[in-house]
Amino acid sequence: MGATFDRESHGVRAVLDLTLGVEEEFLLLDPGTLEPAAAAARLRGDTGRGEVHRELAPAQIESATEVCRTLEELHRALSGLRRELAADAAEQGCRLASVAVPPLGSAGPPPVTDSPRYRRMYETYGSIIEDQSVCGCHVHVGALDLETALVAGNHLRPWLPALLLLTTNSPFFRGCDTGYASWRTTLWSRWPAAGPPPVLTSARHYHYVVDCLLASGAVLDSGMLYWYARPSHRVPTLEVRVADAAATVDEAVLLAGLVRGLVGVALSDRPEPVRPVEDSVLRAACWCSAHHGLEGFSLDVGTGRLVPSWRLVDDLVEHVRPVLERYGDLDAVHALLGKLRRNGSAAHRQREVFRRHRDIGEVVEHVLVETVPDENATLPGRSISPSA
Repeated sequence: MGATFDRESHGVRAVLDLTLGVEEEFLLLDPGTLEPAAAAARLRGDTGRGEVHRELAPAQIESATEVCRTLEELHRALSGLRRELAADAAEQGCRLASVAVPPLGSAGPPPVTDSPRYRRMYETYGSIIEDQSVCGCHVHVGALDLETALVAGNHLRPWLPALLLLTTNSPFFRGCDTGYASWRTTLWSRWPAAGPPPVLTSARHYHYVVDCLLASGAVLDSGMLYWYARPSHRVPTLEVRVADAAATVDEAVLLAGLVRGLVGVALSDRPEPVRPVEDSVLRAACWCSAHHGLEGFSLDVGTGRLVPSWRLVDDLVEHVRPVLERYGDLDAVHALLGKLRRNGSAAHRQREVFRRHRDIGEVVEHVLVETVPDENATLPGRSISPSA
């Protein structure tokens, strides 16, 4: 897995062989108060469809799909995992919510989940830990060795603001509208190694940067490289973790399809040169996307101008069109984008619910309904059977 990438002889094959995996983080909520419930330790975690892990906050749970090769397979895997986790949560007297921050109450930490690593993080970083009950959607594309993952990550950097727009899902926090489409992005930025990744020119350069971060204490281990795109420290993939927890399975699949498209373009036999983007400009563009969201304006890092956010997304789709066509994903991506354009982003949908009801509890109920897919849900743009 992950032989050195030879673009001249293996570019097209590598693009066609790219696999997908998705990790989704969820909150567990008390059905009465709709506030976070520290119940993760009680869940079984043996879905049979993938992996389930406890996270930093005791009210968080994470699922991870098995390796998938098609968007249909990924859609089935994510749908099945969500249904099984929701059923397991219900047995433990709580509900499963795919939302990036708690709309009501606080999940903490502290206290952190009882594990040596999380206790050490709390002892080291103190108050940074507070409110880090945030949930993301992480897309893995593989199998890639380190050098190849770095090549893909460098190409992907300018598109991070567009990817962030697709799942903005955290406008409400502690019962109030934050004014952001993704408040998670702001909370997460407290970590010393969070944000857009640097341009990394080689494996040696990567290891030098990581060693410096470890020596400084900014990270305790490579798992704390909270860059928006990074070589995974566990599996041979590029892991893209810029996104909020996806409100729906469809939005998680859309994100994954476009991330694989970007990696495919980067590793094609005739890739475009890496677009140079200043770190401060890229960070500002990500902030802009998090603040204004899909229904607002975002910073085009190529021109330095604000443009309608949808233009960034449309440009992204056009950029990856050749790879989407090779995988047969173009129709599904267009259908998913059409649905998102009609319904609005998750942040927009939540605000519409609040506008109609003036009740944050109704917003949370809306989130809970969107989290668990219908038993017969299929991938838009494709005819697929529901998961068994």
